Amino acid sequence: MTDSSRIPPPALRWVLMTGITLALLPLAGQAHDMTETARERMASGGYLEVMWTGAEHMLSGYDHLLFLLGVMFFLNRFVDILKFVTAFTVGHTITLIAATYAGITANHYLIDAVIAVTVAYKGFENLNGFRRWLGINAPNLLLMVFIFGLIHGFGLSARLQAVTLADDPALFSKILLFNVGVEFGQIAALMVMAFAIRAWQQVSGWHLFSRIANMGLIAAGVGLLIFQLYGFAEERSAPDINFNVFSDREQMMGQVLDSDGNGLADIRLLIEPMAASNTQSARLTTDSQGWFVFSGQIDQTYRVQTADGNASTEVTLGSVADAHLHELHIPFYVYVGILLLLSVIPANALRRRQLPAQH
Repeated sequence: MTDSSRIPPPALRWVLMTGITLALLPLAGQAHDMTETARERMASGGYLEVMWTGAEHMLSGYDHLLFLLGVMFFLNRFVDILKFVTAFTVGHTITLIAATYAGITANHYLIDAVIAVTVAYKGFENLNGFRRWLGINAPNLLLMVFIFGLIHGFGLSARLQAVTLADDPALFSKILLFNVGVEFGQIAALMVMAFAIRAWQQVSGWHLFSRIANMGLIAAGVGLLIFQLYGFAEERSAPDINFNVFSDREQMMGQVLDSDGNGLADIRLLIEPMAASNTQSARLTTDSQGWFVFSGQIDQTYRVQTADGNASTEVTLGSVADAHLHELHIPFYVYVGILLLLSVIPANALRRRQLPAQH
């Protein structure tokens, strides 16, 4: 009979690799930001492109995925998986749709910092930390997953509002399609997680594996928290007015933000070409959320500045949008998914080695 508290070296290496992967995920911080391509899809893409943007954002949302991994860790029955995933889905759907449509937002660094706490919380709860170290019973898990879903949905909403215009006539339909994409991305991630976790649950060293992995979740949550708080502090030290602008062919769309990342309403802007040409300057005023839209000439560089001249940026229009709107790239979450799937191989090999010893 083998000692179930020990894991042979090959499996131990995979355990350590998994823990290190979880701990280093915070270094992929920029992967969670909305890219220029995503902004273009939301501004001018079709229904499928809007849905794909939602799916990709969920799959690149390392904090959302780490929390879901923590939720999935000790769920064996399909009915339990369905129950907890439904609670999380209902929670994030409520705030994603309501907050985006109502224009309710907050600094995304602070939102993501709270989401980081939910990741560490789930690892702590999985280790029975409330009973073991605090001497109290853990709060109702289903209720906590629903509440955390509300928080995660608010984070998704903050990102979505960064790439949509408040007065877009198709705003509501884009919100719904984005949310449908989020659900598809979540289902895809859960399928990979469930497959890998199920394989390791059948190994005698599962308890040690889960202990190390959940300690990794706590480390990842703390790392994410530090990363987001650092980003918030750095943003606070930036100039009071910032521009968030992207271009597509003959048009630019952008937002004027304060140091907290909030849109500034009724800011007067002057947009003028950098080179001598027949192109006329334009004067615009931002909408209630700080957004503005300007149409100019392809390959022309424009200076966008506030009327008082205190803040400015340069934007070059061009015809590159369609070239990279459908570009093929392999984002980091694909590699994470492959790693999880490959982890099944040593898990199955270890289980087959243990079966003869147990008999």
